[in-house]
Amino acid sequence: MRVVLKAGTGVVKHAGVVREAVRDFEGELLVVPGGWRFSDAVRRAQRELGFSDEAAHWAAILAMDQLGLVLSELLDLPCTEDLRVEGKSVLLPYRVLRERDPLPHSWDVTSDAIAAWVAGRVGAERVVYAKDVPGVLDERGRVLREVPAGELEGRWTAVDPWAPRVALKEGVELRVVSAASRVDLLRAMRGEEFRGTRVPPVERRVRRDRRGRGHDGRGRLHG
Repeated sequence: MRVVLKAGTGVVKHAGVVREAVRDFEGELLVVPGGWRFSDAVRRAQRELGFSDEAAHWAAILAMDQLGLVLSELLDLPCTEDLRVEGKSVLLPYRVLRERDPLPHSWDVTSDAIAAWVAGRVGAERVVYAKDVPGVLDERGRVLREVPAGELEGRWTAVDPWAPRVALKEGVELRVVSAASRVDLLRAMRGEEFRGTRVPPVERRVRRDRRGRGHDGRGRLHG
């Protein structure tokens, strides 16, 4: 079993819980760091100095490397700079992404989308997003148990607008779970039932209203 774990703000807040879940997980695990406050600093600097999205993109990727070094200590895992998965490790993605440059240079493309792309490259069964929210929420703030990737594509929810699009292309399932729950995080990584949101790599469902007209439900979700 091979899994990609996206680790950002939620993991930083609940590092002890996540460290226990990672320790107890029996399979291979590649942790993809978020940018956390390091990428926030890039955003602020871009607003202040007005440099290009190109420069901001690569600075934000370097921010992922910075958090990766921190997560290596918090989760007690070694770092790696390539896509060979051996046991459990934290990816420092700058070198790989600089060589391959697979995604657009936009703030709509975050470490969420990068984690889905990495999962496709390493043959992972799923991407688990350990978040500081309990899952993808509907318009009333309720956690959706399951929603097709096609319904989230191009929209800000618990994941960025590009992550579902990449998941569809790569055929990778996404799982959004609270980093505060060791049990649910471990179940999500194992492929078991968990409290959170499962995002299978399928197109959006077309529903029918009472008059038989089709609609895709794309207005139901929010970030």
